[in-house]
Amino acid sequence: MRAILIERFGETPALREVPVPEPGGGEVQVAVEAASTNPLDLAIASGALAALGEYRFPLTLGMDGAGTVTAIGDGVTEFDVGDRVFGQFWSSPLRSGTFAEVAVVQAVPALGALARIPDELPSDVAAALPTAGMTALGTLDVMRVPEGGTLVVLGATGGVGTFAVQAAAARGIRVIATASAQVAEEVRKLGAAEVVVRGAEPLDRALRRLAPEGVDAILDTVGDRSLTSGVAGAVRDGGALLSIALGVEEKLLADERIRAADYRLDRKPERLAELTRLVTAGTIRPVIGARLSLEEAPRALTGGIRPTGMRGKTVLRVR
Repeated sequence: MRAILIERFGETPALREVPVPEPGGGEVQVAVEAASTNPLDLAIASGALAALGEYRFPLTLGMDGAGTVTAIGDGVTEFDVGDRVFGQFWSSPLRSGTFAEVAVVQAVPALGALARIPDELPSDVAAALPTAGMTALGTLDVMRVPEGGTLVVLGATGGVGTFAVQAAAARGIRVIATASAQVAEEVRKLGAAEVVVRGAEPLDRALRRLAPEGVDAILDTVGDRSLTSGVAGAVRDGGALLSIALGVEEKLLADERIRAADYRLDRKPERLAELTRLVTAGTIRPVIGARLSLEEAPRALTGGIRPTGMRGKTVLRVR
């Protein structure tokens, strides 16, 4: 079968032919129909997350995916052959990811989450949901912005940003988003009440104009520490500044005026279930910026292919 893999940390991902992985005890084999990329994939490939789990080489990359169960290992009661499943395929040890024609994952992933796909969801939509969607929901829960409150989303056009804008608006939260002029209207259609066009005016000045009494929270998806530090003063006393991209300086972490933190995704099965409910209800949807073949995955991972317009999620069509 074809798979995108690395032989060691730091190696450039490559498409290769490898044997079909077989499920062991507690595992399911999945014929992957679609997968999606995340910054998490390159972080794993680089070795930056080596301390977070166990890894086996050659390591097939890919966390998010959707497909059909084709075999089950001993002791599996959660799924049956023929079930359509999706989720974050983060087993421990990790060896068989979703950037492949076949993946093997723990039925109850040690570090991820797996669930049945609702009948009405196509595989490419399901594959675009897990990591970014769960992260967006998790940050909203941690920030605790009240209905009618104001949330700033820094970097609203990426995977997490597009989900966060929609989910926050659905909770009755006023969203101020940052985006380029080319996609500002699309961000408004997702639910942003205001869009600050990058480069049009300093962000701190824009926030003083749009929220003179301060905002309840800022969600950073960019990772620019100078940017987050520059706008932290716009957060009301007791409010939150959360980054999914390690965008909070030590000084901010120690600031007792606001709740500042770098967010790490938690409660994944619960969040995947909530995400599924929201998507099937039509409350939120994935923004798919590009649909690529498995052969194009290495270039997409290393920045050689960039979506035009809204970035959203990049989906790989495996079958």
